[in-house]
Amino acid sequence: MDYIIKICLNNRNLKKLIILIFFSLIFFNCKKEDNTKEKPNILWLVFEDMSPQFVGAYGNEAIKTPVMDSLINAGTRFDAAFSTGAVCSPSRYTIITGTRTNEYGTGHHRSNYPIPENILPFPKYLRDSGYYTTNNSKRDYNHKGQWQTSKKAWDESSEKAGWWNRENKPFFSVFNFNNSHQSRTFTNPYKNYKARILDKLDADEIVKPEDIILPTFYKDTPEMRKELSRTYNAMKKTDKEMDTLLTKLKKDGLLENTIIFLYSDHGGGSLRTKTEGIPLGHQVPMAVVFPKKYQHLNPFKGVKRTNQPVTFEDLGPTVLELAGIEKPEFMTGASFLGKSPTKHEFSFSSSDRSGEDYDLTRSVSDGEYFYTRVFYPNKPMISWFKYFDYSKTRQLIRGYYDENSLNDIQRESLEERPTEFLYHLKDDFWQENNLADNEAYSDHLNKLRNVLDEKLLAIKDVMFLPEYAMDSIAKVTTPYEFKVTDVYDFKNIYKTAKMVGSSENFEAQLEALQDENAIIRYWALVGLSNYDKVALSKHRNQITKALSDIFIPNRVLSASILYYHFNDKKAKKLLREKLNHENQFIASQVVQELIYYPKEKAIPFLNDIETLLENYKKAKKSGNVTEGCDVYLYKFTGKPLFYATHW
Repeated sequence: MDYIIKICLNNRNLKKLIILIFFSLIFFNCKKEDNTKEKPNILWLVFEDMSPQFVGAYGNEAIKTPVMDSLINAGTRFDAAFSTGAVCSPSRYTIITGTRTNEYGTGHHRSNYPIPENILPFPKYLRDSGYYTTNNSKRDYNHKGQWQTSKKAWDESSEKAGWWNRENKPFFSVFNFNNSHQSRTFTNPYKNYKARILDKLDADEIVKPEDIILPTFYKDTPEMRKELSRTYNAMKKTDKEMDTLLTKLKKDGLLENTIIFLYSDHGGGSLRTKTEGIPLGHQVPMAVVFPKKYQHLNPFKGVKRTNQPVTFEDLGPTVLELAGIEKPEFMTGASFLGKSPTKHEFSFSSSDRSGEDYDLTRSVSDGEYFYTRVFYPNKPMISWFKYFDYSKTRQLIRGYYDENSLNDIQRESLEERPTEFLYHLKDDFWQENNLADNEAYSDHLNKLRNVLDEKLLAIKDVMFLPEYAMDSIAKVTTPYEFKVTDVYDFKNIYKTAKMVGSSENFEAQLEALQDENAIIRYWALVGLSNYDKVALSKHRNQITKALSDIFIPNRVLSASILYYHFNDKKAKKLLREKLNHENQFIASQVVQELIYYPKEKAIPFLNDIETLLENYKKAKKSGNVTEGCDVYLYKFTGKPLFYATHW
């Protein structure tokens, strides 16, 4: 090669040509190198409380979301993207930390438990590498140090925050669009929605009630259509707001330098969605759009849609990967974009207490099917819950149920749940056909059931602790640091919890009632509470012994069983006593037990509930206890509900 170059250099024209080529190669190579190293801007467009079923690009032809649709169609659509929680604050915890709520004790909505000091928000690592980070403007990160988390994460966090103050830095900017929130689409009175949404739209932009697509779990009445149309028009309002922001991005000359994420913070705010452990509660619309400049970071180049499982645990690691930053060891999520993406086979979701309404469901998806295990099956999907029952839709469907005018699919949400759900995501658009009892799908059921078991056992799911125990632990250490000790015998706790809802495990549950571990006894009592009077009558003495259990939640559960089935006077006295317990989680537990009694069983506690509520108001306390009392009075006396104060 050297010999050939020497010959060429003896020719003057060839010499000029070689020099030109040489410097051209250097120029283009340098330019390519600079493009690769230049940090991309990253923009998150997060609209609240929305399922894919209410986005045009996902197949709803009645909804008007042209801006969202164009973004989704310009990028890659994720058909198996799931929030880890089914309500905002647990979801936002996972998003900001890249860790799971059921590992760190952050699954209950608006809880306040500590997490280890090494768990830091992922935007901090962006800031440290020279990014300008902004948040507009949700920051309920659901742990004791959430405000410190916000300070570490953001250069700017407010309703005025955006990329515009970055001073030539690459930016990571989050915008939360709250006009699709449940408060607009479902909960608040229609006049509130009209002022915030309907009056802000032009006449030709409004979707009329008669033109919406109504899921079959809604009774088709003009009143129901009117209420659900709120979701359609709120999405149109949100779509216009996104258009305004994207127009500014383009005007600022940043479109070709910005990777755009579009997603919702969890499932929708209508019936069978938000807070529910089925796919309508967890599945979110999600798309990512890469400009041409950064296509080398896009493993889905040319792919318009994928059913690769993605969860919120992965969002932080993905952004760090796109910015060329190695994720910290504590993050359990993995990047699904960038130069070294990880392809998940499964994604996992969890739902715990929301407001005063306690629950525990665990779910897994392989991108085609979605499996859920329910651990409180005696509570219906449409539970008694102030923030939801304040809505006209909930009042309507309860009225239809009482007059016996609902069909099977509409009625099932108000009755006891099965312990397992299995849905086919693609073939069942509204997720109305539970396949768990269908023998033809037993292989899929068993596969996902086993995968879920392995996952929960591996992480030692700390949310199986009753919140009274979680609160006590949090005064000494973090729930995470507790659950990794041998004291937390999750293997046997989970074994007992899995018995809940199965009549085949009756004897084993009675045996577990004698266990030395208080949490195992707790789940044994939860299981026994699902049996009828006939099954329990021969074992009344065993349950009565639990009235003196050292663990107070177990006393409450045993008292509830004994009072409900046998009118036990000692049990009734204990319930009344614990209703006034100084610990809010004990008082709330009793209130929740009473709410699900028939009226003749619940009404003897009316004076106690009224006194409890008055005492809390005098002490200027509000929260789960007061909300539960309000629901009790609403259900059994007809006292109107007012806006839920802690939402």
